[in-house]
Amino acid sequence: MTTLITGGRLVTEIDSYDADILIEDGRIAAIGKGLAPPDGAEVIDASGKLVLPGIIDPHVHVSLDQGGHVSSDFRSTTRAAAFGGVTSIITYVTPKKGQLLSEAVEERKEQAEGNCHIDFGLHASLVNWEDRRDDEIPEMVEAGIPSFKAYTVYSSSGLKSSEEQLYGALLAAGQHGGLIEVHCENEWIIERKIKRLAEEGKLSPADHAASRPSYVEGEAIGAVLRAAYDAGAPVYIVHVSTAEGVEAIEEALELGLEVYAETCPHFLLLDEGKLSDPNGQRYATCPPLRSEEHQENLWDALDEGSIQVIATDHCEFTAADKDEDASDFRRIPMGLPGVGTLLPLMWHFGVSAGRMKERDLVDRLCMQPAEIFGLYPGKGNLAVGTDADLVIFDPDLPVSITPEVLHGHSDYSPYEGQEVTGWPVSTMVRGYWVVKDRELVGSHELGSFIRRGKVCQKPGRRES
Repeated sequence: MTTLITGGRLVTEIDSYDADILIEDGRIAAIGKGLAPPDGAEVIDASGKLVLPGIIDPHVHVSLDQGGHVSSDFRSTTRAAAFGGVTSIITYVTPKKGQLLSEAVEERKEQAEGNCHIDFGLHASLVNWEDRRDDEIPEMVEAGIPSFKAYTVYSSSGLKSSEEQLYGALLAAGQHGGLIEVHCENEWIIERKIKRLAEEGKLSPADHAASRPSYVEGEAIGAVLRAAYDAGAPVYIVHVSTAEGVEAIEEALELGLEVYAETCPHFLLLDEGKLSDPNGQRYATCPPLRSEEHQENLWDALDEGSIQVIATDHCEFTAADKDEDASDFRRIPMGLPGVGTLLPLMWHFGVSAGRMKERDLVDRLCMQPAEIFGLYPGKGNLAVGTDADLVIFDPDLPVSITPEVLHGHSDYSPYEGQEVTGWPVSTMVRGYWVVKDRELVGSHELGSFIRRGKVCQKPGRRES
């Protein structure tokens, strides 16, 4: 399939310029002005629109079971992603008790293959430590899964890593070319807070925020970064939500630690007052929403580069799922839908609001995730020879966010009713249109597993 996109303005992490872009055999074949269409080529006029690299969301939860409530599956998640301009996601493999990572990976691939509108990668979760083998980290790296999720919480579910286990994982990942990403919260403080709130009968969605105060995150991030510093290994901190977390990361960067971090749109745009709304349970997630003061610190960290990635932590439930146990936050399934609104929200509230430049948006949503998680150079940029993953984006298109325009699993959105200007209109994955003129045209069998390479790539250290 050959496609020539003409008249658009291409935006990269470095600059923007008017150019045509020719796609052949699933890759970008040429970029330039006045390109002649080959015989039989499809010609798309993108005048007045932007052409962006396909968005990469490296933090997406698919079919996550929380107390019998199961989040959106691969088909609905990747459909919503495609409508939002996302062309690659990375989701999680979490082995059950008694299961090897390699066994869990094969199960996860079977769930995904034939059910994805876009490409997918996998993070391996280091959980149920009594079942882990010393050779699993290098085995996963060799299998194209070089990133690993660890938790400092959720011991009752077998997810938590002890300090010794986390340190060992950092050593092993550093030795074999992997990257450990960590969910950082101080569990014993949280458990103590929840116990006290329960005794006082304070279990509303608003009380959820009180159970996980901001210093719980800051303290845990600091402890993880000290372990990574001692291990001499890179580390990635997921869903940073607090000023204390930013401060710990900035101190580690000053010491020379190779630390990467992400924040999420809901931590930049939604404040903890939402948890006191009549439907506050629909805004419940972990970590919880914070105050506007923390939001400003996160925006500053993005601007300064101490937070390099904006990801969604997408975990999509229906309103009924969220509402069933609204009177007890301990039983509310935690998580928010977000993969379909990542690009338009960051354009409207980031670029259009003057908080970031166009090239910064591409850097945080495309290039940095590709470099950090081993998708570069195939994905994350517009260059000859790369996968033809791209988005045609209309910066002037006004849209009111509703579940209907998101095309996901949920019947609600935390941004419902929000008016934004700027929306993706067409999404291409490896040379195939998935969404065209805001209509689904691509098959759910198109997406394939991304075998990832070298993590933590930077200029001067990149694979060519």
